Amino acid sequence: MAWAGRVIDILAVIATCAGVATTFGLSALQISGGLSYVTSLPNNIYVQLVVIAIVTVLFIFSAIKGIDKGIKRLSNINLVIAGLLLLFVLFTGPTLFILENLVNTFGGYISNIVSMSFTMTPFSESEWLGTNTIFFWAWHMSWSPFIGLFIARISKGRTVREFMAGVLLVPTLLAVIWFTTFGGAWTIF
Repeated sequence: MAWAGRVIDILAVIATCAGVATTFGLSALQISGGLSYVTSLPNNIYVQLVVIAIVTVLFIFSAIKGIDKGIKRLSNINLVIAGLLLLFVLFTGPTLFILENLVNTFGGYISNIVSMSFTMTPFSESEWLGTNTIFFWAWHMSWSPFIGLFIARISKGRTVREFMAGVLLVPTLLAVIWFTTFGGAWTIF
């Protein structure tokens, strides 16, 4: 039975590598697109490769420093910068519009989550479903071995209530706030 465990471990490593590669590619596309929008840099493969190289160097540097000194500090710095950016956009943008949109978005999420979770449109052709939903489903599944172990590790000693809040409720609420704030601010421009 030891061979079955090794096969599962190998598949988990391959799936995680595929998830990391996809994340790097999508991040490079998004960052180079943003850079070309706000600067005179072109949005091409060369800029994307430079972005991937910079991110790789930062990751290697933080991994060499270790969990507490490198990755933890980088994660904390990232969270602080993201939080400050969120507050800046919220309070310097159309604050009332964003807050009204937040209530509307959260209500739409709650009322549509079940029906949208099970929508597969088997009797009609859905380009969006095939090009977006299935791709992101597969991408998230490629991360599942790593994320499963990560969540199990950080949840050790927690109650089921704490686990559910920390894994399901808080991230969902933060995602709704983040996307509503930036989506609402962008619609005004």
